[in-house]
Amino acid sequence: MNFLARARALLPAAFALSLGLITTPALAQTPTVIKFASVGGITDAPLYLAEEYGLFAKAGLKIEMQRMTSAPNLMTAVATGQLDAAGISITPGLYSSVEQGFHLRIVGDKQSLRPGVSATRLVIRSDLAKGTEAENMQVLRGKSIAISAKASSVYMLLDKLLKKHGMTLADVRMVELSYPNMLPALASKAVDAAIDLEPFLSQALQAGDAKVVSDLSEFMPSEGGTIVPIVYSEIFSQKTALANAFMKAYMQGARIYNDAIIKGKDKDKAIEIIARYANVSAKIVRESFPAGIDPNQHISLEFLDELQTFFIKQNFLRASIDVKKVVDLSFANSAENELGTYK
Repeated sequence: MNFLARARALLPAAFALSLGLITTPALAQTPTVIKFASVGGITDAPLYLAEEYGLFAKAGLKIEMQRMTSAPNLMTAVATGQLDAAGISITPGLYSSVEQGFHLRIVGDKQSLRPGVSATRLVIRSDLAKGTEAENMQVLRGKSIAISAKASSVYMLLDKLLKKHGMTLADVRMVELSYPNMLPALASKAVDAAIDLEPFLSQALQAGDAKVVSDLSEFMPSEGGTIVPIVYSEIFSQKTALANAFMKAYMQGARIYNDAIIKGKDKDKAIEIIARYANVSAKIVRESFPAGIDPNQHISLEFLDELQTFFIKQNFLRASIDVKKVVDLSFANSAENELGTYK
């Protein structure tokens, strides 16, 4: 076949390729791996739902999930670029990272508290429990309370709850434990109370080892306050297209969660998905307290400022910073503009 004949034979294929009707292996897209970590729990629901519904895949992303037991470990992994993003409890390290030049970015909401919507609660051992919140708080005078970390937002909320009942942090003994270890500690009576997180919280309640004292939400701003934000590493936040793509898929997952768990749309399906990914029974998820997960990924700067002031008073921080330096809502705003505001 001469050159002219070969060219004529190739024309239809070349035309189809120009229209995108033929995909060659060289042009096939390989998903970009995003490394994400958290302590686990039901508040990872938006990630589970976005994964199950193919939202990350649609965005060309593949999420590599990891589990870490503490906020400091998560902080270190994000600050050093081992992770692209994480769900991290708000600690003094998030504020001091600005001064240390790590430039971590709070970009969205993984867990927030507001009245009636709180997956983090103070529980007391069942054998110590009384009738009212006030009675239970007086029982805890001089007793031990397990907490994930003193340098955390829940420590401030506990301080507020104690003050409400005429007590201070000095009136109780604090025991720092990871969330998975709180249930066995309550069951063995090694601690008298705990500020626990779902699904470990419901596991303790269903086992009969604990009863709820307070959901802690009364001490939050009216719009709710984030206690576990989504945090981007400095490197990942500079990859604007990828960072926006992750946030859009995550926000869609958060909206599926709110539709299902708060509004009841396809609730059984969502519960099955969350239970399967979290490796807990559907009963635990169904009977658990719903987590506040902002469908528009808004962050309360007021709460962040109040928490910073508390950390300084507790000598966890030396000086205050402008909290806007550690918050970047451009990714959430971009996703909200594209998806519309959830109501």
